[in-house]
Amino acid sequence: MKKRTKRKIKKQAIFNAISIIFVLTVGIYYIGRLIYAYIDSNKKIVLSNELAQRIIDQNDTYELHSTFIKSNNIYRFIGDADTNYLRYKGYLWRIIRINKDNSVTMITEDSISSLAYGKSLETNILPWLNKKEGSIGLFENSLENANLIPTKICIDTFKDIEVSGCFETDNDYNIGLLSIDDYLKAGSNNSYLNNNSSFWTSNSYDNEKAWYIANDGLISNDLINSKYGIRPIITLKGNEKVYAGNGTSESPYLIEKKEYQTLNDTYIGQYLTYNNTLWKIVSKEKDKIKIVSDTCLLDKDNKCLEMSFSQYTNAFNTSRKELLYYLNNTYYNTIDHKEYIVSGPFYSGHFSLTNNDYLPITKSQVNFKVGMLSAADLFAYEVPNTFLLTSDGANDLNIFSVNENKALYESIITQELNIRPALYLKSDIKINNGDGSYLAPFEIGDVNNEKEEK
Repeated sequence: MKKRTKRKIKKQAIFNAISIIFVLTVGIYYIGRLIYAYIDSNKKIVLSNELAQRIIDQNDTYELHSTFIKSNNIYRFIGDADTNYLRYKGYLWRIIRINKDNSVTMITEDSISSLAYGKSLETNILPWLNKKEGSIGLFENSLENANLIPTKICIDTFKDIEVSGCFETDNDYNIGLLSIDDYLKAGSNNSYLNNNSSFWTSNSYDNEKAWYIANDGLISNDLINSKYGIRPIITLKGNEKVYAGNGTSESPYLIEKKEYQTLNDTYIGQYLTYNNTLWKIVSKEKDKIKIVSDTCLLDKDNKCLEMSFSQYTNAFNTSRKELLYYLNNTYYNTIDHKEYIVSGPFYSGHFSLTNNDYLPITKSQVNFKVGMLSAADLFAYEVPNTFLLTSDGANDLNIFSVNENKALYESIITQELNIRPALYLKSDIKINNGDGSYLAPFEIGDVNNEKEEK
């Protein structure tokens, strides 16, 4: 009996000793982690003022950022990364990777248009994005002489994403589209690149189809005449100077200093308030800027006003009491500070669904006080069920519109849809407040003073 008791006591002692050692080990580990975290959070890190190194400095620290990895001398953001925001030339971007040459490749956070893929990437999309002889170059023009360097565009054709890669490239353009390879390496639909919208990639499936990212983030393919979003990618030199920001959505990296005194100082894609409406800047000319309403035109009950384009023809006519007459007379007369508005050119060229060539749209223009966006304009597809100022040259009874999926659609002129007005403002109008973002749009002219008086 005594022997059993002694054995019991011995076992208990061993168990207690092991337990104490285990508790001490765990305690020492967590105390060490706390000390480590405290030291890490309180130490002063000298951050580089050059873009590529700043990104590395702020993300490549111990195990604190598992969404930033290095592989084959390329740094990548993956998964639900939330420290890769950068604001540049009026657009919000997400940094994809730092390349071997220290350059930085990034993609717009949102789609800026909805286009057909075309027979190849060089048929429709690349000419619309890039400034080259015989191309539209609307997007590159909107960047206002940005310091771009050629972007490596993956143009591989494959039918199975399991064997995708980036083996065939085009290095002749500054602006391209996201590749399947980059999308997969970022984490596919479980990554920051999945923004719950559909958009084309740079890769084709075969001669009749191309790959795109669906609304749910899954990779799919569709006919090359289908319309999906366009999210451009650009590449900057890694030594661009960072003036502010830490890469978060609340404080994106800023690589240019800007003082906003008049509308001439603004960027395309920024926001302003005018006539109690939120507007987006679409294009800029020497003495005026084109803006478009961020939403549909509202009626007296604050519902989207629905009208037909015409009862007769898709010709652009402001004399008959139809849509364009309404915009340039009835609607125009409701606007405060009409002295800010100037007549300006709106693209009026025809478009054909047969060849999906957007260039002819920009070859013709008409001048209005109030117009609408064309099928070739930036940001034309942001508001669903709205008319566009683009006609079908083959049929007088058809007019193009934006459907409920925010894609190009051909409507009948007698169909009733929402209206999204666009107009030109003088570019020397003073900016009183705001930073041009969606949450803090520019307040212009005497708007601020009027608010204070009220």
